Amino acid sequence: MSARSIVAIVWAPKGYGQRSAAFSEWLGAKEYNIHYLKHRRPIYAPVKYIFQWLKTWQVLWKERPDFVFVTNSPPVAGLCAGLYCMVTRTRFALDTHPPTLFGRKWRWSQPIIRFVARRATINIIDQERFGRLIASWGAKVIILPDPPKTVPTALVQSENGADQVAFSYVGTFAGDEPIDILLDAARALPDVTFYLLGKKSQAKPGWIKSAPPNAIFTDYLVGDHYWKRLACSRAVIALTTHPHSLLAAAQDGLSIDKPLLLSDQPVLREYFTKGAVFVPHTTSGFVEGIKTLLAQEAQYQREIAELHTERAQTWDENFRQLQEIAGA
Repeated sequence: MSARSIVAIVWAPKGYGQRSAAFSEWLGAKEYNIHYLKHRRPIYAPVKYIFQWLKTWQVLWKERPDFVFVTNSPPVAGLCAGLYCMVTRTRFALDTHPPTLFGRKWRWSQPIIRFVARRATINIIDQERFGRLIASWGAKVIILPDPPKTVPTALVQSENGADQVAFSYVGTFAGDEPIDILLDAARALPDVTFYLLGKKSQAKPGWIKSAPPNAIFTDYLVGDHYWKRLACSRAVIALTTHPHSLLAAAQDGLSIDKPLLLSDQPVLREYFTKGAVFVPHTTSGFVEGIKTLLAQEAQYQREIAELHTERAQTWDENFRQLQEIAGA
């Protein structure tokens, strides 16, 4: 092992922890995805956690890293890696996902999270409000949203403004996404084209069957196809009924300087302080939000570019702190 080796521990199958994988790459860490039995099946948790705990300690004792980055989801993963680090006096970063801090099903884990957070070398969280919570425990914290994505700049620049009046909605058709209202807004705005990006297999059949002609379900797009679709749009739409969800789709829009149409949720307002129109989950709210964005498009375009620069600078500054702590 090198003099300053870093190991990242993720209790999830490879491909499920994109945030962790990105941080591992940026830190130059050796990532271990440790998982047994079926993913996201609570009934298996008591059994698989035992096996994952033993495997984690086996990996850490074998690697003997100088620094450990652990994704604190589930919180048992943070406790497992954290106890190893406490025993061996190894420095470690605890990357805690917000749902474990407010979700009803995770209430039992709050004492565990506080115990490990206070002993971590540094805690990582993606939202200011939860950063303040962790700091109130007497723990050290850095605010770091998801790492910047690699965007095909030449492709995006060549496609910018290609469509007359088109918006791209990015989601997964999950239960927190008000798709019905978005489709109603599309019916009320026949001159605007709405592209709905996401797996068709996850969408309700009724949505696709009853969608107006100007609402197009594209299916799941990746790579250049995804970024080209966003670049061809006047704005990116991202929606959720969850008040504490910092939507990755909105961050993608920010990364290519696209104005945003977002749910009026506290965490989104806190992060996207300019370049975005916030709408209530009503048809009239969506329609008025889209009209406002189009009427003041130049202003929102300028603001989102400014916000992109500001957020990128803050992220770089905070990540450099993490690198210094980790010795990366």
